[in-house]
Amino acid sequence: MTFAEPEWFEQVTSTNTIVLERIDAGESLPDGYVLATTEQTAGRGRGTRHWHAEAGRDLCCSILYRNDAPARQLASLAMATALGIVDALHEYGIKAQTKWPNDVLVGDAKIAGILCELRPGSAVIGIGLNVSMSAAEAARIDQPATSILIETGTVQAPREVLPILLQVLSRRLQAWQEGGFAGLRSDWCRHCLALGQDITIDDGDTRQTGVLAGFGDAGQLLLQPHDLAQDGSSTPVEIWSGHLRLTNR
Repeated sequence: MTFAEPEWFEQVTSTNTIVLERIDAGESLPDGYVLATTEQTAGRGRGTRHWHAEAGRDLCCSILYRNDAPARQLASLAMATALGIVDALHEYGIKAQTKWPNDVLVGDAKIAGILCELRPGSAVIGIGLNVSMSAAEAARIDQPATSILIETGTVQAPREVLPILLQVLSRRLQAWQEGGFAGLRSDWCRHCLALGQDITIDDGDTRQTGVLAGFGDAGQLLLQPHDLAQDGSSTPVEIWSGHLRLTNR
């Protein structure tokens, strides 16, 4: 996949919101359009969560991806993006892992999040990456967080990080386009958190516990509940969305 030259803004409400509004207004944005900023005043994560981005310190961007794949297949687009972020962090000597369905962690601390939103024939891939967030700033967030600065001790400019991210992300999205999640499954399983471990999935209405048994062909999580046989004689439950956390049985 080829990206257009990023369009940078000093400050926006939310990069995803801006791109979606322009699509809804009928503006003809090219496939691979990238809108980027270092400050969002109303950044959004999944559900009701917000994404913190300090002015001039962290990277927020949204990518327009023209694609007619069915919604079921698009469920794994965030997973392909997460692998691209893992690749980019590797360039800085950071060993990161993915957390289903749309987070990137270093240890137990979140360094990046992804929010994919759909329109007919298009997906908008929103990325928030902590670049030069300080340890003091991370401590004010309501969950463990880290940044490239915290992990490496080196200040990076978001404008210099974005080209590296887009270069590796291009390969991941191309692989996804050609083979769907199946083409990324082995890498995803190698990098993902909690495979084979006890987890809890909370979607806001229900909570399910069991063992993370793997992932389906479209990237859906396969949960083996504790009250069902774990010898392969029962079919795992398919989970398409929710918040994952490790649990103790």
